[in-house]
Amino acid sequence: MPTKKQHFVPRVYLKAWETQVETLKEPDKKFKGIYVIKDGKKGEGANRNSVLWMPHLYTINFKYLFICNSCSKVKSQFVDMIFDLLKKSYKQPVYGKIGYSTIKTKKSIQKHLYEIDDWEFYYEDGNIAKKAAILSQIDALNSYVLEDAFDDYLEKNWENILNSFVDSVHNGTPVAIGRSERIISEDIAKSMLASFFILLCRNPKFDAMGIYTQIKDNILYPVFDSMCKEDEESEKHDIENNEGKEYADELMTGIWYSELYKMFFKNSGGFYHNVVNLALKGCQMILFEAYENAGTFITSDNPAFEHRSTVVEKNNSTGLVFPISPKYLIFIAKGNEGINVVDHRFANTDTIKKFNRMIYEHKTELIVSMSNNLNDVI
Repeated sequence: MPTKKQHFVPRVYLKAWETQVETLKEPDKKFKGIYVIKDGKKGEGANRNSVLWMPHLYTINFKYLFICNSCSKVKSQFVDMIFDLLKKSYKQPVYGKIGYSTIKTKKSIQKHLYEIDDWEFYYEDGNIAKKAAILSQIDALNSYVLEDAFDDYLEKNWENILNSFVDSVHNGTPVAIGRSERIISEDIAKSMLASFFILLCRNPKFDAMGIYTQIKDNILYPVFDSMCKEDEESEKHDIENNEGKEYADELMTGIWYSELYKMFFKNSGGFYHNVVNLALKGCQMILFEAYENAGTFITSDNPAFEHRSTVVEKNNSTGLVFPISPKYLIFIAKGNEGINVVDHRFANTDTIKKFNRMIYEHKTELIVSMSNNLNDVI
């Protein structure tokens, strides 16, 4: 049965932050969970399955048919579902017609898929079928290709990726005596790097490092706003509440779905593959490990992000930040040693709180922590 809840921060990722927690309503009742901190208030204990999800977040419904030319698996799934619907959902099989073409096979459905609003529908005995009712059922079809792909990747592999990476750094070959860099397997390093960018891309606030905002604000919103204005004298037209903005947002969602599809089902092209290839060639990872009793790293509803320093710092903090557990955090920055040469450093309380402040700054709404007091961690 299709998944209705889609966790944009995987439950298996949040597992590392589980501890004995309590709710504000029942402080004496302890249970295994995570602390969720919102608006700087005291943390509330929660089951990790109950947070950071949206219904059908990655479900591609039929209104996004326009992405199907670049998403062949989605197109094939819609063709199969329409074929099954027409053959099995009525008192007798239904077929379509457009012009002189009869549509009864999957091949003919695929050929005329983008003209589906112009089809006429008939029962096998030649009687006319109700077009509006059939189109309504077709419009309700959903593709779960992306949902299944996410479930098959991080949800099933994250713990192995995490443990393999940490163990490899601990046991890696030092690049030289007295140096903190360790040489690890390229495959293990690439898996961790890929996990960062998958988490970055899967977030509903994904902005392609600012590219999406520029497209929406500077191109799509003005164009669709202009197209949808009833007349040129409407000077008080509100871009935040008009039909044009809805069209633009729908188009951007379709672009996001296409990016996610390329991430899983294509080997090149799109934001994900381009940035991964760039990172493989010009970046290095630093694994920060918290000293015992120095504190713990937090995470958020935006666990993989780019941080840009806005002030001159002794140690430049511009880079990619990825807390992978309360004990470990990965920082990715420019480097020329190779992605499999990982710098292993230990983090004291000041370093942990510095990164936690970055994580807090880049959250969307809430923090996930092993402590219910925000002041303890930042």
